[in-house]
Formats: sequence, structure tokens, C-alpha cells
Amino acid sequence: MPRFRFENTEFGQTNAFEIELASVEAANQKAIERVRTALVAGLPTPVDQSGSTTKVYDEAGYLIATVNFADVMRDYPELQPRRDEPPPEEPGVMRSG
Repeated sequence: MPRFRFENTEFGQTNAFEIELASVEAANQKAIERVRTALVAGLPTPVDQSGSTTKVYDEAGYLIATVNFADVMRDYPELQPRRDEPPPEEPGVMRSG
């Protein structure tokens, strides 16, 4: 089975590991799964992880996939961080300062 190298970059920190998987497609799915897991683990905090990435390299060292956290967050709205923002004001209402 081929070995794939995964590099996770979150908050400026890069962690790498290797894993044997059956195919490139399996490596791509594993990368998406890892990103989703990381996002779910960070849900209770309001930290924005949208700039984080996971890159997958084949045995020869060629980049075969890049999974951006922002893309996974867009595809799964339940993974988007909840922001405590005030409700928008009524249109046309002016507040004095």
C-alpha cells in the first residue's frame, strides 16, 4: 500500500504524519475527514480556523491535495464558528452617539 504524508497547518503550527492508504482518493477523503474532526474539536471556542490547511503528498513528495478549512466550513454550515454578534439594527434607524 502506498504511504501518504499529511501536513496539518493550524494557527501557524505545522504537524506532519504518514499513513498507508489504498489510493489517492482514500487520501483525499482522509484529509477532509481530519479537517472536519479538527473543526468539530474547536467548535466551543470562537477561534477562526478558516486559514488552516491540510496538505497531502504522495511517496515521491508530490503535492496531491490541499484541503482548506474554509472550504470544509463552507460545505458544512454546522462547523462554522458561532459568533456572538448583536442583531442588525432596523433599516433607516439612526442612533446618536
